[in-house]
Amino acid sequence: MNILCLDTSTEVLSIGLKTDSSFEERLIDGNFSHSENLLEEITSLLKRAKLELRDLDLLIATKGPGSFTGLRVGLATLKGIRSASSAKLVSVPTLDAMIESNRHQGIADMAVIDAKKQRFYIRIEKDGKVLCETIDGNPSDIIERLNGEKEIAVTGKDAAKFVKKALQEGACCNFSVDCFAPRNLSKALLKLGLEQLEKYGEDEIGAGPMYIRRSDAEEALLKKMREKANETN
Repeated sequence: MNILCLDTSTEVLSIGLKTDSSFEERLIDGNFSHSENLLEEITSLLKRAKLELRDLDLLIATKGPGSFTGLRVGLATLKGIRSASSAKLVSVPTLDAMIESNRHQGIADMAVIDAKKQRFYIRIEKDGKVLCETIDGNPSDIIERLNGEKEIAVTGKDAAKFVKKALQEGACCNFSVDCFAPRNLSKALLKLGLEQLEKYGEDEIGAGPMYIRRSDAEEALLKKMREKANETN
């Protein structure tokens, strides 16, 4: 089976291609534009594996939370590939994949993404049990959800930033930061994507990103609508 997986939920692109005989994962961090460069990177991976788009069997992407633009670009790109091939498409929650890429036994696993505005997207699990569903919050929001957990492994590109703020806000935990994130994210996506395909099947045609909060554009529109309504009243 030829499987392409990617994460565009942050400014770091994680992309992987698995065939019956090979696996390649690439991480690109820096002056990278998902909208301008993503298809070029996919084409490059396929060329090295001597494959065409039509040879892909399964497409896996993160669906959020994360960058509004990045998530839309990633899913739209894979939907375009699906329409031009017979490949199936599965999308996986971003923080679930992050935890899967750095899972431990006996201690809590936390995945974080900087959500800006002094907040983070956060999810916490321990030995397969969810301690905190995916939320848009700040470090103080999760302290009471830890139920006395003292050892917490934090993963994600913004793990160190989160831990620094959590300690400043009085978190009494022994945090360990995953210094290699998002390494292994593609392998985590492969695992979760295949499990989801087997259990639930591929995504519906109209399925889109999973957003935890409104975008700035949506907030601006709602503000304008409220102001207009007040003027009318």
